[in-house]
Order: sequence, then C-alpha cells, then structure tokens
Amino acid sequence: MFRGSFEHSVDSKGRVSVPSRFREIITDRYEGKLVLTMDFDRCITVYPLEEWERVEEKIKSLPQMQKEVKDFMRTVFSTASECELDKQGRILIPPQLRERAGLNKSVMVVGIIHKLEIWDRHAWDSRSTQSGDEIGAVLSSLGL
Repeated sequence: MFRGSFEHSVDSKGRVSVPSRFREIITDRYEGKLVLTMDFDRCITVYPLEEWERVEEKIKSLPQMQKEVKDFMRTVFSTASECELDKQGRILIPPQLRERAGLNKSVMVVGIIHKLEIWDRHAWDSRSTQSGDEIGAVLSSLGL
C-alpha cells in the first residue's frame, strides 16, 4: 500500500523522483510499470499497470452511451500515458500532463492506498486545508 506524502522537484526534463518507499513497492510488486493520467482535481494520478487494468475493467462496465461516461472516458484515456521507473527511480511526466496539472518545480507525491498522486506543491497546500467537518463525515460513513 502507498501511504504518506513527500516533497520532490520536477527536473528540467520533466522527471520526478519517486520516493524510495513507493519505488520499492512499484519495482517489487509491479515490475516498475505505471500509467499516468489526469485527475479531475488537477493533479496527476499514477497507477501501477496492474491497478490501472483493474480500473479499465470497471470503466468498461459503465454505460458506454451515457454522455457523462463518454466525457469521463475521453478525459481519462486521452491523457493516459504508460511509463516505467528509470534506473534512478524517476518517472517522466509528459509535458501535456505537467501543464494541465500546473506542475512547477516543487511537487508533492502522495500515496493513496493503490495509487499515487502528484500535485503542484502550492495546489497541495491549498487542497490539504480540507475542513475537519468534511473529513469527519467520511470517517463517520466508515463507522470510525
């Protein structure tokens, strides 16, 4: 499982170093293969290929002719890009994704159970001020 958040930098070629804790999981369990796609929250979601394939299967079960589903699929699949960890444990983020997510030099790499998110540092700081009421509502729905 991916847990925690780590600050990293985007280098001049658009690469981001994956935190060593996450890198070990990606190489040992998923052979270093990843899929990057744009998230609706203006961050980049990074799925290990195996997890991405599960997502694809779920998406295939949606009503394909429904407008919202078609719009969702266009956004997710048109921005999807396969990549692998390089020997230094970095991933190359395509320019289109960097631009759409507003990534600058400083980014946050966030572990969320079966996937990672890459956020512009300032966007993450703004987003992470979510109110206690919202978090409490989610915890309550889980019976926690």
